[in-house]
Amino acid sequence: MLRGIRNASSGWLGKTIMGAVVGFLVISFGVWGIGDIFRGYTRGSVVTVGDAKMSADQFRQLFNTRLQALSRQVRRPISTEQARMFGVDRQVLAEWVQNAVLDQYAQSIRLGIPNADVLQHITDDPSFRVPGGQFDAARFAEILRENGLSQQGYVDEQRRDTIRRQLTATLAAGLAPPTAQVEAFNRFQNEQRDADFIVLTPAQAGDIPPPAPDVLAKYFDEHKVLFRAPEYRKATMLALTPDAIAPSIEIADADVKAAYDRNPNMFGTPEKRDVQQILFFSKDEAHKAAERLK
Repeated sequence: MLRGIRNASSGWLGKTIMGAVVGFLVISFGVWGIGDIFRGYTRGSVVTVGDAKMSADQFRQLFNTRLQALSRQVRRPISTEQARMFGVDRQVLAEWVQNAVLDQYAQSIRLGIPNADVLQHITDDPSFRVPGGQFDAARFAEILRENGLSQQGYVDEQRRDTIRRQLTATLAAGLAPPTAQVEAFNRFQNEQRDADFIVLTPAQAGDIPPPAPDVLAKYFDEHKVLFRAPEYRKATMLALTPDAIAPSIEIADADVKAAYDRNPNMFGTPEKRDVQQILFFSKDEAHKAAERLK
């Protein structure tokens, strides 16, 4: 299981996507520690991914199933502590988180697979075939029983696993990093630079006599730009505003009156009248309204 996810994650994009999602969550497990699960942690769920929640019993079942598979593989019992030393508990959590993320994304985009494809995948599995190459239902049932799995549960899991492989394969298929990025990584990892240099100290330079005036003058003439100060501009501004000039000007009352008489329109406000108009459709209505207003 999860071979499709591992294959898709072998590329640079797959490693980036799956590493970012799973790595962040697995690191968060390490903050509070995973040992509580083995000490009877039953409060709520072990981990939550979107709408999916893993209970302590579910984790214990997955862990024990993996432990039994490893014991059969090495042909000797493996204790819980040994499995934890090998990181089996973290692998179980990481795989469950990967599956939960992919399952919920597949549901959000309504991704499905026909029953015929799932059955074909199961019958093509070499584990369920007899030496003649034919699918053996009895062997299929025996293997499921040894692993503590029901037939319907195994079929449902294979359906989800097939969808996950299709999803991860679609994400990683046909994608290649930009040429500029590949070249940048190649230069960063593989290119080298060789530098040869000589250190000259004042002692190695020896005694240098003071330069003659004509030598200094010649050097200055040839390098005047090095001794030139930047140019600046200085400006003086005089602001002539009414507020600044008014206090220094005195005006006689006669001049003020003469200016007022010459420009009466500038200092007066035109009279206004307010008119209210009521429209009537006939004289009779107008007379009736006037009578009511009296």
